[in-house]
Amino acid sequence: MRRTTTVLVLFLASLAALAQEVTLTVDAPGSAAAGERFRIIYSVNSTDGQFTPPKFDPSFSVQGPQQSTSRNVQWVNGDVKTVSTTTLVYYVVAGTPGTYTIPAATFESRKVTVSSPEKQIVITAGGSSQAAAGQGQQQGQSQSANTGESPSAGTDVSMKILLSEREVYFGEPVTGTLKLYTRINLSGIQELRYPDFKGFLKEDIETPPLRSLETEVIDGVQYGTGVIQRFVLYPQVSGELRIDPAEMTVLVQERTGTRDPFFDDPFFDNFFSSVSTVPRKVATLPVTVRVKPLPEPRPADFHGAVGSFTMESSISGADAKLNDAITMTVTLRGTGNLNLAGEPVINFPQGIEKYDPKVTLRGGGTATGTKVFEYLLIPRNTGTFEIPPVSYSVFDPRQGKYVTLRAGGFSVSVTGTPGQEEGAAPVYIPGEDVKYLGQDIRYIRNGDGRLTTLSSPLVSTLHYWLWFALALFVAGAVLLLRRGQMKRNADIAGLRNRRASRNARTRLAKANALLKSGKNDLVNAEIARALWGYLGDRLRIPQSEITRDKCNAALRQRNTGEDLLTELDMVLTATEYSQYAPLSEGESPAALARRAAALIGRLDDVLD
Repeated sequence: MRRTTTVLVLFLASLAALAQEVTLTVDAPGSAAAGERFRIIYSVNSTDGQFTPPKFDPSFSVQGPQQSTSRNVQWVNGDVKTVSTTTLVYYVVAGTPGTYTIPAATFESRKVTVSSPEKQIVITAGGSSQAAAGQGQQQGQSQSANTGESPSAGTDVSMKILLSEREVYFGEPVTGTLKLYTRINLSGIQELRYPDFKGFLKEDIETPPLRSLETEVIDGVQYGTGVIQRFVLYPQVSGELRIDPAEMTVLVQERTGTRDPFFDDPFFDNFFSSVSTVPRKVATLPVTVRVKPLPEPRPADFHGAVGSFTMESSISGADAKLNDAITMTVTLRGTGNLNLAGEPVINFPQGIEKYDPKVTLRGGGTATGTKVFEYLLIPRNTGTFEIPPVSYSVFDPRQGKYVTLRAGGFSVSVTGTPGQEEGAAPVYIPGEDVKYLGQDIRYIRNGDGRLTTLSSPLVSTLHYWLWFALALFVAGAVLLLRRGQMKRNADIAGLRNRRASRNARTRLAKANALLKSGKNDLVNAEIARALWGYLGDRLRIPQSEITRDKCNAALRQRNTGEDLLTELDMVLTATEYSQYAPLSEGESPAALARRAAALIGRLDDVLD
């Protein structure tokens, strides 16, 4: 009886010890401002179980969870101890001030069910001005101020549209810059969407891709800044024009994981904690531009040019032969809406034939440059001809009035024999050089042609219908094959499944190449990518959701032996350990690569 009681007590004590092995903790701020984004982090020292989130307050806007799994291997006096941790991060925005209680979350495993403590958080009205923006544009969305260089106060990522002018005349160019400001680490940019710029004509300026950020100190705060795009806007309507927000998704690097209370060192906390990439939406605030109409009346020789310009003209020669081509060039140079400036009207004298001008715009996509009008002129009569001066009016916004530009006229002396055949005259094709054609009609073939009459129509012959039937058969076969191929390609998961082995062996070949080149420190990471990529493709698990537990569950459903599952776990553990351990410890990279290749071959036999 005493022995039975002792065994029962020991059994209950072991159950209590097992129940205390799994712990669920929660990390949340004690207070936050309305409209600001904060994190609630749950950590459990297990990867085998079901997590049930708490019931958040209905007024909260919740995104997540962002889940990550880590495995920590420790060596104590020759004994190996593995600790697995699952971290779930929720991103929350509370729009209404008040005191809220976050209920307990639960984690249920096969052995025990644990709960996290309740957390109380106070939402203050300090960020109420940003609440609408936080609720209307989802989590983490930052907005920029309308004016000035300073980014939005209290935001770690923001974006602005900077304009050279806010009050312009109709047609006057406005230079815009879309600029990014950040105080945290970013890993990339996605889904950049511009507004429709209603009422403007937009022209992009060639801008280098944003690959790195520059450091700027604005209002005493250090930011990483970068220009995303430069452009020029030409207002086409008078009045108050509104530029809607530009939207962009940035990838934010956020560190997850909690510190070990028995090993509280900042260096090792940053070293062993994991980093997750979280998408965050960023948008600008609307920008308003006041467009003033051009004054009336407008000069007769005004053709839409708004800006500060100069004009000059030239001619290829003052002496010409009858029916020989000469070129007159008018150049408009300066800053303004050159692409919208129309051609000048020139009244050429009778006896000179004029062709439509060749227009060339030089400026590299900016509001400053030159616009050249080249007129091809052909004198049809002899004598001296006076080409009048060119008059061209522009509106100068700096002076607020119309300015008339003038370029000198020319005197052309034409000599030759009247009555010369015009067939020898040059034929001008707009956009091409002058070409001389000796004759306006050129014969393809001379001589009599031989025509014959067929004895019977082609459609009445047998071979015609045989070829027709063969063509229909081939077309039908090609159509069926094409439909089958399109159906297979549409199945993305199936396509990845079929290519899983080939992609994995390609990565292993890359690992062997790194091994031969002496880059042993990169081999194990490439082997890990090959294994995780193979498992995700063959088991049809997205890479963002793949874990060891999901892989083991899917393999067990396909009757995979425990020895193969054990080998898979050992290989994955070896790749993770080798990335942090010295090269002298653990299995060699070459042996690990051979072991991974053999494992993939065995998995192929089971999963086929």
